[in-house]
Amino acid sequence: MAIFPQGLTNVDQRCNAGERRVLHQLKRCLEDDYLVWHNVPVGPRARQPDFVVLSPRQGILLLEVKDWRRTTLAAANRDKVELLTPRGRVTEANPLRQARDYALELVELMQRDPALVHAHGAFRGKLLFPYGWGVVFSRITQAEVEGSDFAEVFAPHQVLMRDDLVETIDPGVFQKRLWGLFTVAYPHTLTLPQRDRIRWHLFPELRVQQQGALDFGNDAAAAPALPDLLQVMDLQQEQIARTLGEGHRVIHGAAGSGKTMILIFRAQYLAAAAQPDQPVLVLCFNRTLADRMAAQLRQRGVDERVQVRTFHAWCNDVVNSYQLAMPPTADMNERYRVIVGTVERALQTGFVPGGQYTALLVDEAHDFEDAWLRMAVQLVNPATNSLLVLYDDAQSIYQKKRRKFNFASVGIEARGRTSILKMNYRNTAEVLALAMHCAQSLLQGAGESRDEDEIPLVQPASAGRRGSLPVLLQARDEREEAELIAERIEAARAAGMPLGDIAVLCRAKYLMRPIEQALARRRLQVQSMNSQAFRRFDWRQPSVRLLTMHSAKGLEFPLVFVAGLQALPMRDETLEDAARLLYVAMTRATHELVLAAHGTSPIVERVKVSLSDVARRFAAAADAA
Repeated sequence: MAIFPQGLTNVDQRCNAGERRVLHQLKRCLEDDYLVWHNVPVGPRARQPDFVVLSPRQGILLLEVKDWRRTTLAAANRDKVELLTPRGRVTEANPLRQARDYALELVELMQRDPALVHAHGAFRGKLLFPYGWGVVFSRITQAEVEGSDFAEVFAPHQVLMRDDLVETIDPGVFQKRLWGLFTVAYPHTLTLPQRDRIRWHLFPELRVQQQGALDFGNDAAAAPALPDLLQVMDLQQEQIARTLGEGHRVIHGAAGSGKTMILIFRAQYLAAAAQPDQPVLVLCFNRTLADRMAAQLRQRGVDERVQVRTFHAWCNDVVNSYQLAMPPTADMNERYRVIVGTVERALQTGFVPGGQYTALLVDEAHDFEDAWLRMAVQLVNPATNSLLVLYDDAQSIYQKKRRKFNFASVGIEARGRTSILKMNYRNTAEVLALAMHCAQSLLQGAGESRDEDEIPLVQPASAGRRGSLPVLLQARDEREEAELIAERIEAARAAGMPLGDIAVLCRAKYLMRPIEQALARRRLQVQSMNSQAFRRFDWRQPSVRLLTMHSAKGLEFPLVFVAGLQALPMRDETLEDAARLLYVAMTRATHELVLAAHGTSPIVERVKVSLSDVARRFAAAADAA
């Protein structure tokens, strides 16, 4: 059976009668390497054909479905159709012309991608794969149009009739009819990377990294250059993102599995239906992640109907908006505790009304306390009951004491609506192997069968993307460590890497000072959390980011330095807590990871042993190959 990324049940519920006949025939007759989307906006102009069918062996096909009766058709030409309706004569666009225009727009777009066109020969510059378009008249039989001028307007080779939708037709015969709709047909089998590049062009909302807008201007030379690697959701991620319905939903995902990406997709989708007085609220724990998610949503054109806050910032907003009485506190941590308690009591008494948000999405929920999650449940409008919770217990770095709880205990009713993402796409195999080796004690028990309401420990599986082995820079003092880091950053920039792709992570802000100075001596732009003027990162500015390991959670950068490892563990944390924090820090690197220290500690020794073991493992694998 074909794969329906929106979920077969969801599509069936959204179809009209004619579309449902087509859907069931596609389901019955197509194999499981076909992908079928229904009524999804495609391309930068968000056109909405009724069906998009993608086959690795056949290519891409766009279908328009019309449930018209023969007696309804009054007149037609290549541009428009006149229909007899109870309201009188109605003029609509010719669906065949409509499908053609949609298809040719997409073809023109994808022909600008060098990876999807012939590089040489007679077909140079043309798409590697076939494409076509057609119309399905789901109520009209061939016999009803015999002897008329129907075929003059609707060419038989681009039309399917009611006869093609009967259950008695052989699947092979139906497939032959379906691919007979192709205007351009020649043999080509798409590779998986080519298939995903097509998905990247078709569905901008699935893009992992937002690229520049692509338009359909006539100047092909003005089209932006595309990178060799276009990152797009995999099919499991797309299916989860598209099938998230109302009600409580939980996604458990390993580091780098795309949890935040799915949240961004979901927020963008919900924004279309949200009202200013009932916005969508996105909550997370750390401010840097909140700022980054807000910037990504604004880049995607999502306005203030989606609000992104840290949990404490949201509580502070409530205190100010409702003028809640706050006892004076001197200590910042105590103030946070008092603010949360004040808002919790106000929600319980009804002084602050619940149900204020169309939907609530919680990222990094493993850092939320039980009471915070109970409050989150109360904030969702009961009419939608739309709550999405993203969780990964292995990345819980703010909880001083590891907790045991289940979702039902905090009012999250997600039984039967829970998904697990294991595949790590963020990190190379080498980076992920080192991170898991250093954190192996934390991942023990991962994959064990548990009750659905309990918290599973998800061990990431590598997607197999290869890169260089991480390295450990060992220096005599902090100045030498800073110079070694700055030299590598300068070399990376000279090799063409943008400074905005580089981050330096430290356990504490004071460790950033010598690194700031070393970068300044080389005139390298930097934004540092250690700066007195720092408030938040400007993600549009091309500069190296210096941030704490805690603040980096949820973020990613192509080149990551984890500096000052000799400071781990600090006096107020256990070795296990330090290892957990290091696991989070290392898994921020999408391509290259550099570790640095100017002394020794249990963590430095663990990294040395892990690096040696991982290097031997990859060397042995290379020899075996």
